[in-house]
This record gives sequence, C-alpha cells and structure tokens, in this order.
Amino acid sequence: MSGISLYVHIPFCASRCPYCDFATAPATSRLRSRYVDALVREIGEEGRALGRPRLRTVFVGGGTPSLLEPEEVGRISAAIEGAFDRRPREVTFEANPATLDRARLGAWLAFGATRISIGAQSFSERGLRALGRTHQPSDVAPAVEATRSYGLAVNLDLIFGWPGQTPADWLADLDRATALGPDHLSCYPLELSQEPEEAVANWPGAGWPALERWRRRTARRQADDRGLALLYALAHRRLARRGSRHYEISNWARPGKESLHNLTYWRNGQWLGVGAGSHSHLAGVRSRRPAALTAYVDQVERGLPREVDAHSDAAVDGAILGLRLDRGIDLARFSARFGHASRDRLVSGLAKLDGRALVRWTGDRVRLTPRGRILANEVFVHLV
Repeated sequence: MSGISLYVHIPFCASRCPYCDFATAPATSRLRSRYVDALVREIGEEGRALGRPRLRTVFVGGGTPSLLEPEEVGRISAAIEGAFDRRPREVTFEANPATLDRARLGAWLAFGATRISIGAQSFSERGLRALGRTHQPSDVAPAVEATRSYGLAVNLDLIFGWPGQTPADWLADLDRATALGPDHLSCYPLELSQEPEEAVANWPGAGWPALERWRRRTARRQADDRGLALLYALAHRRLARRGSRHYEISNWARPGKESLHNLTYWRNGQWLGVGAGSHSHLAGVRSRRPAALTAYVDQVERGLPREVDAHSDAAVDGAILGLRLDRGIDLARFSARFGHASRDRLVSGLAKLDGRALVRWTGDRVRLTPRGRILANEVFVHLV
C-alpha cells in the first residue's frame, strides 16, 4: 500500500463538555493504562498488516491529547515509528488551552508535531459557560504564544450558535481569534445530538438522561436556522477580509496553510484510524472501532478486527465530501474514479436543485454557492 494518513484517538478529558459527541473518557479512568497499551498494540498490528506504509499525515485528536504525559506520548511515538514509514508532511495534535504547557509541547515536538489545533471555542466568558467549558478566555493567547515559540502552525477551533450569542458576540470572537494570527480557523455551529452515544458508558454518574436534559434545554435556547445562517455569513465575510481562504464549509486558512490531513478525508482518500471510536477508510472499505473504552480495549486485546460499514457508498461519500470543498467536484475525475453510472446519479440528484441557487456549474465542475454552503444538508440529501 502507498502512503496513507493516520488518525490517533486520545479520549481522555479533564471534564466532559456536554455538547461533545466524540468518544471521550475521564483523564483519571482506571482504564487509562490499558487503553494506552491497547493503542500501542493496535498501531503495531495495523502497521504490520498494511505492509508498513508511508504516513503522509498524522492527526492526534480527542478528547484532549494535551493531557497525555510525555512518557505516554513517547510510547505512542515509538509504536508509530516501528510500524510505519514515518515521513509525514504534517503532524497535528489537538489541545485544550488550559492544559498546554511547555513540557507537553516539547514531547509533541519530539513526536514530530508541525501543527497544534487549540480548542478556544469562544473568547466570551458567557459563551464558555454556555458550552460547559472549563478553560478561561485568557488561557488562549498564552497557548498560542507557547505554540508559536516552538515554530508550530496554529489552528483555532470556534463554536457559534450558543444560547444568548448575538452577532456582535460572534464578530468579537472572530476579531479576537484573528488578532492572534492563527494560520487556520475552524468554525462550527453548535450541534446537539439527541441520540444516546456509546461513549456515555465511559463516564460515571447520571449518564445519558442528564446529558439529554442539558442538550434539550440548550437546544431550546440556541439560535434557530436563520440565526445560525446569519452568523455563518458573518464569518464568511469577516474572515475573507482578513485574508483567509474559505476552502471548506467549516474551515478557513491562510494561503498554503490548509489542513492536509483533513483534506485526505474530504478527498475521500486513504486513512487508518486507531483508538476508541476511530474510523478508517482503506481500499474503499469504511470501518470503525467501538467508542466505549471497555469494548475497544477488549476488541484489541482479543485481536478482533474493526467493524466494517457494509452500507457505505463510495460514490455518495465522494460526492458529499467533495462538495464540502470550495473547489467542488470535477465530474471527469469523479467519473474516472467511481464510474459513469455514479456520475449520472450525481448529476441527476443535483438537477433537482435547479433554480434554488445552491450549486454552481462551471463547465464540468460543480460547487456549492455561498447559500449552498449554509444549506449544505439540503444539497446532500439529494445525493443519498
């Protein structure tokens, strides 16, 4: 196998953000040591099974990877070194601004990090309280400064649409973020899943009912679709004026600073995911690991394979992911990759949107309009 991307999931968090639906677990979990052991084992076994392919990009996400101790980072790094041809162009790890210190930054630099993604979420104390975050707005600038001092690129994550947020609040968040000079910004609407999650099992206490109550209460108080569309449009205009390219629905970057790892996802490329709740896409097959720590650790310790998604449709996935990018889809390339029948199905689905100003055709290329980006799900539903 030629080059692939690698995603490594670190689920541990100091506290649970109630809106988060990723696979997370308490940093003090009794399973932490067994989890790292299982992760190291999975990395080694997968690398050998794939023939030690070259890693083009690595992304360490979570959870809160910045909570890992340097020794744990070293173990994971050594496992990757032994299992893969490690020559990545980009290595990203996610960090909570309150837990990013120089000792941990040094460990990640030794790991090969080139880029840090900092979960700022908001620069408003009201916003952070509304989101259930535990860090303070004042934590972000020192985290960015420390990251810059190591010569690493910076991404900031922001969330919009929290209860009580006004357009002025959102513009203030964007201005404070851009004042820090990040290379990349990711801006996500607050989305509150109402379905029980596997990862709830990782957290002691009241479990899903308490989480569901918080989400339903918060959803009633947050901006409606029209309000979210306004905030999104404000970001599009404000960040364009600050010189950032809106290259993907939720992502802006300075020229040449796009996320290479995430571009692998959006181009429907090849990646291996390791860790609880991770997803993989290899040789046209999508698969995943369970999000509950006990299930994940048991699966790896018993040498069981990832769970295959038998219902995925490569052409549909490729169309939806490709339309997320500002360059859209080249239909000639799409046809060469997925076949003429898939191309015809894509064109037929998009034809149903004629007159709604959601997509724009330029020769053999189709892309979302600014309005189409705001209403992307209305486009995607016609492709499934």
